[in-house]
Formats: sequence, structure tokens, C-alpha cells
Amino acid sequence: MATWGLFFLLFAFIWVLQFYMAHFQMKNYRKTIREMSQKDSGYLGVGVEKKKFGKGVVTVVVCNEEGIILDAKKMSGVTVFSRFEDFSEVLGRNIHETADLIKDKQVVESLQSAIAKIEEQKPATSIS
Repeated sequence: MATWGLFFLLFAFIWVLQFYMAHFQMKNYRKTIREMSQKDSGYLGVGVEKKKFGKGVVTVVVCNEEGIILDAKKMSGVTVFSRFEDFSEVLGRNIHETADLIKDKQVVESLQSAIAKIEEQKPATSIS
């Protein structure tokens, strides 16, 4: 019977630890979004690509009115230890010219999702 008690105690400890680490990951996510949204002008897009099992990718992109990427960060991994890192491969590029630069399909899909969010924010241009 003591073995079951130890098992449940260990399970509870791991569950609390996972909750604690997820809290810090969300805190890092909010901090990154807040920092990147402080730009003077432009658009911010966040893209998420998550498979049922395996790694997930979150991409945050800031571009100016012309669609040139000013700042980009990505978080990729399977654990709560993942943190945002600079995504320098796309800096200075137009948002529509980035998909060919990246080999990882999941990163491309996450980036395209972020770009779609940016496109939703941009005012529609009308031809008069």
C-alpha cells in the first residue's frame, strides 16, 4: 500500500511542477508579445502550429506598412522549457518572400499563419 501512496505523491509532484513550468512559459510568451508590440508603427502577427504529438512552433512577426519584417521571434519544442529566440532568417524580407527561406514545414506553416494575421490587420487597398 505504501508503494501506491508514493506513486500518487510522485504523480502529484510532477503535475504541480508541470503547472509551475507552464506558468513561466506563458509569462515569457506575454512578455515577448508585449515587447514586440511596443514598435512605433507596423503590424504584429502571431502564428501557431502544433501537432497532436511532437513539437509545436509559435512565430511572432512585426512588419512595417510596406510588409518588410522588422522583428521576428520563434519558439519551437516539445517541453515547457522552450523559450523564444530570434528568427533572423526572415529579418529585412518582405512577408510574402519568406516561405522559400525556411526548410522546416512546421515553421513555414506557423510563419504563414502569423502573416495571415498581419494581412487581416492591414487596410484594404482600393483601386479608384
